[in-house]
Amino acid sequence: MSSVSKNFVVDIWSDYVCPWCWVAKRRFENALASFPYKDSVQVNVRAYRLAPNHVAEPMVGALKRKLGSPVSAVSMMSAVKQYGQSSGLDYRFETMLFGDTADAHVLVKAVEDEAVKKDLVEALYEQSTTQGKSLFDRKSLEAIAKSVGVSDESVLLAWSSQDLRFQMQEDERAAAQFGSGVPFFVFNNSFSVSGAQPQEAFLQALNQMYLESKGEDESFSGQVCGLDGCN
Repeated sequence: MSSVSKNFVVDIWSDYVCPWCWVAKRRFENALASFPYKDSVQVNVRAYRLAPNHVAEPMVGALKRKLGSPVSAVSMMSAVKQYGQSSGLDYRFETMLFGDTADAHVLVKAVEDEAVKKDLVEALYEQSTTQGKSLFDRKSLEAIAKSVGVSDESVLLAWSSQDLRFQMQEDERAAAQFGSGVPFFVFNNSFSVSGAQPQEAFLQALNQMYLESKGEDESFSGQVCGLDGCN
């Protein structure tokens, strides 16, 4: 069976504990679904950790600390919940956790089947954001992975491969060169879109990619999470 040639590439840096990233993911997916040349787009999931070497803790407390005040944290969570609901996403901050997501990123990298990988990424967001499942316990991650058809071999590879961890670190080094937080999208290695942009902005970026408008770097900026917090 011949595969469809992928003429375009979108690289997406995100973290599963980034509140804005699931919203951005859904908006991008909706834009891609309406893009006439969607079957020619290769989407690469890139790793980015907001909290490397950070022990897992409740999300609400982490946001209060990172944003500097309870008022700022409540305002941010309210905005995310509202935008999430408009995209059909259920954010339950009271049961969410924040920490080093290395194992989750490596687990995604261990999956070769693109359809299964896509399902796993969605499940990691949904299970941690809506269902309150931990991304910091390997038994929990294995259960999430198996629920979407990830093989035992892929799980074992994730926990044993140093190369996959090196790939994760390479993704983070590449992100550092852009100097942006997450979510962050790079279209055809030509121009970037940062933040949880409206669906229309992502569609505009896809069209720009198709037209190969490389003479003018249009940079979009929306709600982004970085190492120092979210805005």
